[in-house]
Amino acid sequence: MKYIEREGYLDWLSKWKDRHIIKVVTGVRRCGKSTLFKIFQDKLRASGIDDEQIIALNFEDIELEALTDYKELYKYIKSRSVAGKKSYVFLDEIQHVGSYEKAVDSLFLDAGYDIYLTGSNGY
Repeated sequence: MKYIEREGYLDWLSKWKDRHIIKVVTGVRRCGKSTLFKIFQDKLRASGIDDEQIIALNFEDIELEALTDYKELYKYIKSRSVAGKKSYVFLDEIQHVGSYEKAVDSLFLDAGYDIYLTGSNGY
């Protein structure tokens, strides 16, 4: 599938990549937030980031329902992390995870994570 490259948004994500700040993309439902993340993940891979370093979860997927508990989410992300390498964590539609802030804040304490979030502002 061919995507429309949203250069302004991609440049913004690139500018903040690897900076110790949580990147948040918000917007109305179906405006392209998830697609933007997919394109950015492809750019990370093209720049030499290994697939194992990218942890991408979309909480609209019912298969991830077990991870909507913030403690389970935290444990899952920690288990997927590769020692000695930065992990790029993409949490799409994070508002579906109860108390997600606790998991995200705890991950943020570790400089080994570059964190990206989306949430629909309809919630």
